[in-house]
Amino acid sequence: MSRRELVPVELEGARTLQHWAHPEALDATFDAAHEHVHILSPFDPLIHQRKRLHLFFDYAHRFEAYVPRDKRLFGYFAQPVLVGDEVVAVVDLKTDRERQKLLLQRWTWVSNRSRRSRKRRIEEALHRFERFQLAR
Repeated sequence: MSRRELVPVELEGARTLQHWAHPEALDATFDAAHEHVHILSPFDPLIHQRKRLHLFFDYAHRFEAYVPRDKRLFGYFAQPVLVGDEVVAVVDLKTDRERQKLLLQRWTWVSNRSRRSRKRRIEEALHRFERFQLAR
């Protein structure tokens, strides 16, 4: 039985892509002071659904593990970094389990907005991500 908790949402530029939301989410206000930092896997559904990713964040991601090294823009296992409502950077990370370290292979900014405060917050998120990755 359908509980009808979601309502259809029309987004400009979405064409035939359908979107649904909880009604209370449509009334929510965005608080930039509480922007969350998310380090997204290239296998995250948000990244996989390229049309939605581009529609929501004006960002196109390409999984570069199968791209020849000299043609990669961001790195072998590049992971987009979402801060609030914007993809601001892409980090190429590698886990060195033998030395128990998360290695930052490359950091590429894809946003021109306020890097200094965002860099610190992304670094904090990377430390949390390292603890998670290396947890036993």
